Amino acid sequence: MIRLRILAILALIFHGTGLFVLPQFPSLYSQYSLELMKYAGHGAYINVHHPAMYVFYLIPYPALIGICFFQNWSRYLLLLFLVVMLLGSFFFGTAISGPPESFVNLAAALLDGAIVGIAFFAPQLFVRRPQSQ
Repeated sequence: MIRLRILAILALIFHGTGLFVLPQFPSLYSQYSLELMKYAGHGAYINVHHPAMYVFYLIPYPALIGICFFQNWSRYLLLLFLVVMLLGSFFFGTAISGPPESFVNLAAALLDGAIVGIAFFAPQLFVRRPQSQ
């Protein structure tokens, strides 16, 4: 139980770092990487930089917080996020990222996969038990 909560907190940290922290530090990337990253999303069927798309990028935050409190809906929300991102990769165009962003996003994806695996193969963690009075 505690291990799942630790995984969820680590995933929150990695998701937050990737979405909010790394874009604030362009000095982490070489000039060539920054120039190449301007082409991210090339050939996309969907505008990945549209503000409405950021709703999808924010889905894991309430899901991971819910998993910390073992809420049943949270595992389905995290699974929905993974499926949307997996299927969306066909429509979001070319993906270009620098080494720090690649590391953070890969770590977040691995943690999300581990959390979903544990959440669905150990569903007893998400069953509400009656509280004794």
